[in-house]
Amino acid sequence: MKLIKGILIGVLVCVCQLVSAQQRPVFSTYPYNGLALNPAYAGSLNMFSAILTNRNQWVNIDGAPVYQSLTAHTTLREKNVGVGLNVVRDAVGVHEQYSVYGSFAYKIRMSKGILAMGLQGGFDQRTSNLDRVNVISQDDPLFVFSKTFNPNFGMGIYFANRDYFIGASIPYFLTPDVIEGSGDGAIASEGKASRYYYINAGFVKDMSRNLKISPSILLRLQDDAPVAFDINLNFIINEIIYAGVSYRYQDSFSLMTQLVLNENFRIGYAYDIPIGSLGTYTAGSHEIFLNYRIPLKFSKKDGLCPVYF
Repeated sequence: MKLIKGILIGVLVCVCQLVSAQQRPVFSTYPYNGLALNPAYAGSLNMFSAILTNRNQWVNIDGAPVYQSLTAHTTLREKNVGVGLNVVRDAVGVHEQYSVYGSFAYKIRMSKGILAMGLQGGFDQRTSNLDRVNVISQDDPLFVFSKTFNPNFGMGIYFANRDYFIGASIPYFLTPDVIEGSGDGAIASEGKASRYYYINAGFVKDMSRNLKISPSILLRLQDDAPVAFDINLNFIINEIIYAGVSYRYQDSFSLMTQLVLNENFRIGYAYDIPIGSLGTYTAGSHEIFLNYRIPLKFSKKDGLCPVYF
């Protein structure tokens, strides 16, 4: 029995190594956090904005993914330049990755809206604490501590006005090899990071004096993987309450909300309900964020500046 358990643990760890090496974290509140997907979004609000996010995925499953991030961006005094910062911690089982990226966006004012082109650069530092796995032999060369460091860069384009937006990005252009295992006699398990392509678009429409709707879609294209997409629908009530639903293709349904507390603070929450057999084993995924905004004295209201995206 112990032998079978050890074999199962070994297979599970190998699969997790390959999967986690290939995947970027997926989260649900990105409709309220555009910089997480596209560096060209930096400075689009013409104010300083910082968002703290925490996501606990697949509650009740040991070693399930945990995602935490800080995204912040602002417009500079030149007004046509935006800068941003994106810091992410992504943990899956014994694997943990920290990502730190800075972004720069140049904005061009056009007759119908504002076009921005953005670049980002930074690094991913990944650690695998396989030595913490409880196995039959603590000297097993597969189960060792390893650490990798990979610089990367990305790019994006974003067009928006007060009524609609469209964007496209390749946030992580390089696809480095990810090798687990180091040291004398260690057995290496190798995976390769995938390149992601994001395309998203949406609009806002008045339904009445106090109600707006804002549908949007996100396409996720990944090397050597089928196309995935999200469909989102948000209701904006009195410009204070955002209430929405989302469908992630063959994955989950989500309920999400954002509450505007005052000029400076917003809070939000999302609950994901998995589709299929996974729902039998988990209570879903919980995600919460806090958004702090500061209007800039040198930034005047712009009729073309997006408000709801």
